[in-house]
Amino acid sequence: MKLAGRDPQESRQAVAWSALVVFLLAGQAGSAEPVISAGDVSAIAREAAASAEQHVARSVQCARLEAGNAFLEAELKRLEPSQDGDSPEVQLIRGLAHADAEMRLALGDVLQENADVLVQGLEESLSEMRGQQQSAREAWQETRAARIRTELLLLEIHGSGLVAAQLASLLSVDKRWFWLCGMVAVGTLLAVVCHDRRRELRKWFNGGRPKALGLSKVLAVLLLLLACATVVTFVMGDRIYEAFLTVGTGDEESPRRRIEQELAALEARESELAARRTELAAACAARRSALHQRLVEGLPARNRLPDRWQQLRESLLSAGETVAALKMVEEELAADRAVLTRKGEELRSEEAAMRWYLSIRRWIRGLLGMALLGVTVAGGIWYRGGVTRRARATADTCPLCLGRGSLHPDEGVAGDSPDLQIVRCRNVISQEPYEECDFSFRHAYRSMAKLCFPTLGIPQAGKTHWLAMLYWSLNQGNYPKTVEFERVRSQTSESFDRIVEEILNARIGTAATQQDRIPHPLVFNFRDHDRLGRSNMLVNIFDYSGEVTSQMDSTDYRRRRALDGDGFLFFLDPTYPSEIQAKALADFREDLRLLKGVKAGRHLRTPVALCISKIDLLAGHDYRLDDGSDAIAKFYEDLSRIDPSGESTKQSVLEERSRLTRQLRDVIWPGWQIERQIDDLFGGRYAFFPLTPVGLDGRGEADLSLRTISPFGLLEPLLWLLQMTGHPVLH
Repeated sequence: MKLAGRDPQESRQAVAWSALVVFLLAGQAGSAEPVISAGDVSAIAREAAASAEQHVARSVQCARLEAGNAFLEAELKRLEPSQDGDSPEVQLIRGLAHADAEMRLALGDVLQENADVLVQGLEESLSEMRGQQQSAREAWQETRAARIRTELLLLEIHGSGLVAAQLASLLSVDKRWFWLCGMVAVGTLLAVVCHDRRRELRKWFNGGRPKALGLSKVLAVLLLLLACATVVTFVMGDRIYEAFLTVGTGDEESPRRRIEQELAALEARESELAARRTELAAACAARRSALHQRLVEGLPARNRLPDRWQQLRESLLSAGETVAALKMVEEELAADRAVLTRKGEELRSEEAAMRWYLSIRRWIRGLLGMALLGVTVAGGIWYRGGVTRRARATADTCPLCLGRGSLHPDEGVAGDSPDLQIVRCRNVISQEPYEECDFSFRHAYRSMAKLCFPTLGIPQAGKTHWLAMLYWSLNQGNYPKTVEFERVRSQTSESFDRIVEEILNARIGTAATQQDRIPHPLVFNFRDHDRLGRSNMLVNIFDYSGEVTSQMDSTDYRRRRALDGDGFLFFLDPTYPSEIQAKALADFREDLRLLKGVKAGRHLRTPVALCISKIDLLAGHDYRLDDGSDAIAKFYEDLSRIDPSGESTKQSVLEERSRLTRQLRDVIWPGWQIERQIDDLFGGRYAFFPLTPVGLDGRGEADLSLRTISPFGLLEPLLWLLQMTGHPVLH
């Protein structure tokens, strides 16, 4: 156990905070260029090139499809029979069929020779036209990209005249890493803070009132805003930015919107033409197939005229498409060059005039980046300052009287090392009569966080007996693997050593607890097994006398201190009538509400364990259920059924025991609505705990000398309070 020096966990948190600041600095540095900087222009150029490539490709494809469809329609019309007779192709094939073999051979050779020359010449011309089309297409694509780039730059410059557009530029897609870096930085800081305050967060989830979560709330809200901004920039940043820029220019639609509409129209037109091409190709193929077969049958086997005819047809189709595409490309190229010339002149005339607005936009982004960085750094400073303040407050607060700044080294006790020195509280807790706190403990425990759990209840309710046997059980190592308890030697521990010896050896019950001062607590060095990081705390359990609960009011300093705890252990004696205990519980509730300033209708949200002690002595009382059966025997039976071993620390088992005890309350204290007394103040943060420091063997026997000491349910109230204060100790 580390008792002094810096906690390694704090060092890791400091490293994490430094790393996230460096990460955010990198993100801001990557986003702090001028508004239309090289990065912005490059992004616009890439966008323009991609749009131009899509536009040119779809336009060329549409032109080719239109020309090809026209060719197929003409071919289909030519192949259809007409009123004037068959088509020339059909007449030629019929004539070949009626000619003799020698004539067919001669005509076939002539037709093949002419077809070879025609196909070869057409292929050469087609190759040249394809080269011209490719050159024109590349020129048009380059010009189109330049035009789009110029239009987008003009939109940026015109729209920058509005402050709203300048702010909207921060939501554009190219700034998405700006927001992502900020979100990751703030998220990392929030994770560090939440890890440090995880016990308070668990307390909050358990229904309690957490302490010092202001920074966590601020960072959570900031993280939510940054996450929204990041999602917006990644999903729809350009649309928002474009809308503001369009307002700035006064146009009804932006260039990007126009480009999207043009591409959508071209895509629809291409789909329509492609569907028509499929229909025409199928119809023409059916007619050509019959003619091709008749032509093959009418020519000698060695003649290649049918194949040449097919090649000639495909070349003519491709040539028609290429010529149409080339013509369209040249026309569009001329039009885009004219627009580019006009827009280029406008860009050159406007750019110098709008430089002022661009510098403002640059400053806006730079200031926002610095603000985001400043918030993160300030959050880190706030976090470190909070850790330091809480550590100082913990070290300066006396666990007995809660006095601040009253702990001083005890010069009368020397120690070989600073951790072994004794610190003593000199706080004056009462003027009449004059009394100092005088609580002392070793300096090694001074910096450890502390939990205070007072034991309350009427006299002879079993508080001291329970605490003595709990002390004995923890010293024996009888606690679950999820926790560790170590006794801290003090004057109180020595007193409880004697009490335990009297109970176990002499079988003498506990005497009345002192009431002339605030009792010194029984202190345990507690350590949990939290998977997110183990915690060391001092658990201080105060054994208050029953008179503090039943006789003193809130004007007494002992009563006030008893009502100031992180949780309460309120003992109820099941062998005692309800009237006095109900009054003590009502006074406890009233004084607690007054001292804590809790208004009616509000909850204190501090956990209270209602400990039903002496359940072994219920066997000597006759309580009957409605069916006439023994209520106490059934209670013991159900208690054994819930947990036969009696050692389970599952939360479900504790809840079942609490439910069973509520049912028993209706039998032994009919008419006393304990839950109603407690719930309106503690807001449901209470539970019943049946227990006996003696054991369930030899039930009903009050003489300890005749009993076997085997306590039941000792540790569960303490574990439940630790769970409710943010320590994961229950399964």
